[in-house]
Amino acid sequence: MIRIYRSAQTAAAWAAKLAVLCALLAGAITCADIVIRNVGGEGIIGTVDITQMLIVAAAFLTIPHGFISDSHVAVDMGVDRLPFRLQAVCKAVAALLGALLMLAIGWYGIGQFDTVAMMGDRSQTIGLPMVWYWYPLLAGSFFAALIAAVVAFRYAVVALAGHDAFLSSQSSEPNS
Repeated sequence: MIRIYRSAQTAAAWAAKLAVLCALLAGAITCADIVIRNVGGEGIIGTVDITQMLIVAAAFLTIPHGFISDSHVAVDMGVDRLPFRLQAVCKAVAALLGALLMLAIGWYGIGQFDTVAMMGDRSQTIGLPMVWYWYPLLAGSFFAALIAAVVAFRYAVVALAGHDAFLSSQSSEPNS
C-alpha cells in the first residue's frame, strides 16, 4: 500500500507541475498580449480563449496535489484535540467526502461535455472547440477523486493501526 501511496504522490506532483506550466503560459501569453498592444500592435488573437483554457487546466490539475499533500484549507481546531486514531478517522472521512465531491463534479461534467460536444460549441475569438476546455476539468476531477480515495484509505489504515507507517517511511513529505 505504501508503494501505491508513493506512486499517487509522484503522479499528483507531476500533475501540479503541469498545472504550474499552464499558469505560467497563461501569464506569459497575457503579458505578451499587453506588450504587443502597448507598442501599437493588434495583440495576440485568441488570448482570452487560450488563457481561459490554461487556467481551467491549472486549477483542476492542482487539486490532486492538494489532497495528497494535505494542503487544502481546513478548520481543524476541534480535530487537533482528538486522540490520534480519531483524528485519522476524521481525516479519512474528510478525504472520502472530497473524493465523492470530485467524483460528482466529474460525473456531472461528463453531461456538460456531451452537451457541448453535441452542439459543436466553439470559443468566441478563435473558434477552439469548447470540449477542449472540458478535458482538463474532467481529467483533474477524476484524478482528484482517485487521489482523495487513496488518502482516505491511508487514514483508515492509520486509524486501525494506531500509527502512521506512511509518515515514517516518507522521505520528502512531512505532512501526516
